[in-house]
Amino acid sequence: MIVCFFGAWDPEYPRNRVLRAGLRRAGVTVTEARVAEHRAFRRWPALALAFARAGRDADVVFVPEFRHKDVPLARALAGRRRLVFDPLVSRWDTLVHDWGLHREGGLQARWNRRLDRWSLGLADVVWCDTWAHGELYAALGVPRARLRRVLVGCEDAFFAVGPPPPEDVVRITYLGGFLPLHGVSVMIEAAVLLERASGLPPWRMALVGRGITYEAAREHVARLGLERVDLPGATAYADSPRVLAESHVVLGAFGTSPKAGRVIPHKVYQGLAAGRAVVTGDGAGVREVFTPGTHLELVTAGDARALAATLERLLRDPGRRACLGAAGRRRALDVASPMKVGEQARLALMGEGERMPDRG
Repeated sequence: MIVCFFGAWDPEYPRNRVLRAGLRRAGVTVTEARVAEHRAFRRWPALALAFARAGRDADVVFVPEFRHKDVPLARALAGRRRLVFDPLVSRWDTLVHDWGLHREGGLQARWNRRLDRWSLGLADVVWCDTWAHGELYAALGVPRARLRRVLVGCEDAFFAVGPPPPEDVVRITYLGGFLPLHGVSVMIEAAVLLERASGLPPWRMALVGRGITYEAAREHVARLGLERVDLPGATAYADSPRVLAESHVVLGAFGTSPKAGRVIPHKVYQGLAAGRAVVTGDGAGVREVFTPGTHLELVTAGDARALAATLERLLRDPGRRACLGAAGRRRALDVASPMKVGEQARLALMGEGERMPDRG
């Protein structure tokens, strides 16, 4: 099978890196019709030319994450070939409910909801990263029979991370893009409670990366005068395994938006693959794949006290951290390695694989 990745997608985005590596291991030939992001009047002609070169022999045309605006052209060029779309997010849900950039019911909100429905409706197969996310796509009009789940997973480099370092200082790490759904403010408030706690072993919390809420987080930490919280800024993606290698506990996402409960962020898979104790917000998405208390720890989203209490227990119990890390890595190997994700993706490209469960 030959699949052509089509659109103005980012080749360095983790989802794409895992999918391309996994599909190639699963015996799928991957070609790329990709151009840089520009307005449609420049992007679409360039994409049509790229497709004429790279997509001529493709059996499947695949539009990767976030490229809702490229689906109509992909549909026109695909002809009778299967068109598969991996939206990863709803634009409407992200921009309105998660980022809060547009008012519910406003012109931009209505436009993005319409774009969601249009792009999702044009695809023969629509992927979701969790069935909880698939329920949103179904609500936006995708027939449930067209939905297939392909987990996000993570790359081999995270599975290759070695044992945690000596525990003279227990290091708690958030590694991400400071998105609203990550709930970085919840992590900071939990750190306040930890700094007030007595009898804890030495610890530090690093909030690594940059993004939408970074400046607010930096100001928040400074205002509270936190002594054990560091914000080192952005790090190269290739350096992410090293950051996790220096950690003992990895933080996921703690936002309270509906989207936060549907998804399993890359950072959760990466921390589990690295064999670290992972703590993240509770939600239907993560419970589809991982067992709380066995593979990771879940806390009520948005609850800084619950997060602090869980972190305090892990700080005091290195054996518990080790058990979680080992079980989490085993589960990640079972479901989230490039090989496993590649096989899920191969079946989903053909419209086969696991089908969305019926409601109720």
